Amino acid sequence: MGRGLALRLSLKHDILVGSRDGEKARRVASSLTRLAKGFYQSGMKGSITGVLNEEAVEGSEFVIESLPPEVAVGFLRGLRGRIRAEHIVVSCVVPMTRRKKLFYWTPIAVEGQAVSEKSAAEFIQEVAWPAKVVSAFQTVPAPYLSNLDSILNLDVLIAGDDELAVSKVSSIVRDIPNLRPLRVGPLENSKWIESLTPLLLNAAILNGLHEPSIRIVPWMPIDEEP
Repeated sequence: MGRGLALRLSLKHDILVGSRDGEKARRVASSLTRLAKGFYQSGMKGSITGVLNEEAVEGSEFVIESLPPEVAVGFLRGLRGRIRAEHIVVSCVVPMTRRKKLFYWTPIAVEGQAVSEKSAAEFIQEVAWPAKVVSAFQTVPAPYLSNLDSILNLDVLIAGDDELAVSKVSSIVRDIPNLRPLRVGPLENSKWIESLTPLLLNAAILNGLHEPSIRIVPWMPIDEEP
C-alpha cells in the first residue's frame, strides 16, 4: 500500500519514504523514482526521497500510516514528540485475522492483547494526539495502486472528526487519477470502513474474484404513473 501510494502521489507531491534504516529507505525511494519517472515522464511534478522515519515525519504535512496493524501503534509511539498538532495522520490500517481460509475484522492488538472494540484509526488517534487522524484507502487494492498501468476508477471512503483534515485528505485522494473521495462521517465509522477489507477478501476467495474493491453507484428512482 505504501509503495503504491508513493508512486501515485508523486505525480503531484514530494514524497518522503521513511524507514528505521536510512539506506533501505534510499534504496526503495530510488527504485520507486525510476518507476514513476518512467511512467509519468515530464508530467511528474513531485519526487520520492528515502529518509529515516523521524525525518519523514518532521518534513511532512501528511503522515500516511500504511504499516501492518501489529506494528503501526509502536511506530507512532516511537515518534512521540515529533508528531505535532499540525500533522494529519492518514490511517490505512486494517486489523484482521484469518481463520481457515476466510478473513475477519478484529480489534487492534498491542503486545498480543486486543485493546478495545474501537477501530484502528480511533486507537491511532489516541496515540498520535494532538495530530488529526483521518481514515482512508482501506478498500483500494494495493496491487492496483502499485501497477501504474491500472485505471483505478474506485471510491475512497473517508472518516474523520476534523473537517479541515478530512478536506485535505479528500484533496490528495483527488490527486490520484480516477479515485473519488466519499466522506462517511466521524472517525468512529472507520470500523465499518476497515471491516470492508476482510469482506472484500472473502468475496474474492469465495467467488473467484480478482482484487475486488468499492464503487458507490447512485440509485435512480423511476417515476411511476399514478
